[in-house]
Amino acid sequence: MAKHPSRFFIPRKGEHYETGINGKKVLVVGASFYCNKYDCPSFGDCTSRDKKDSSHYNTTCPEYAKQGAELRKEPRYAIDEKYQAYQRFEKLMREVVNSDVENIWEYVAFTNYVQFFVPTINTYKTYLSDRDFEAFIETLVELQPDMVISWGMVTIDDVRTNNQYVIDKDKLPDSEWYICHLANIPGIEHVITLVCCFHPSSKDWNEDFERCADYLRQVILSK
Repeated sequence: MAKHPSRFFIPRKGEHYETGINGKKVLVVGASFYCNKYDCPSFGDCTSRDKKDSSHYNTTCPEYAKQGAELRKEPRYAIDEKYQAYQRFEKLMREVVNSDVENIWEYVAFTNYVQFFVPTINTYKTYLSDRDFEAFIETLVELQPDMVISWGMVTIDDVRTNNQYVIDKDKLPDSEWYICHLANIPGIEHVITLVCCFHPSSKDWNEDFERCADYLRQVILSK
């Protein structure tokens, strides 16, 4: 198995990811995972805004260890827990594909952008580092998606605005800043469609729901 020096979290790859949606492999990238176990003696170090590294507690976190779980596998647990943000996104995808698929998550891959557990429910730009972008690219190379759906405005500068692999930033206004494309990534020979939307937990999600669905529909259902 290839080593991922920058990445901590292991993406959750759905059982039918390779089959995809309308033949397209879809990677969903959220913002961050957070910890609210403030009484844990390791909380300050594990969620340190300076160190930005939870890996030392991968198998020793008291909360996870008692369940035989690992911190780095949180993308899998988050989907299994069906938090509200994931339910909202699932509703969006059902609207887009108009499908009776029992579990849409089995047809996509999922991870979060920030590569350590953050200490607050909100994600702040100060939590981001170069490591996160490197991990993002490593995940693209491993999973070879045809499209990426990125959640939230906090990570958008890293994922899109300052991303050297975006080839058509000048075309963004044509899709109301939803759609652009990535190319020339070492290890990837095809163009990846990048769709950036509001985070499902944001106040803008419901207001923008139909517009987002329209643009996703254009991308996913196209030939």
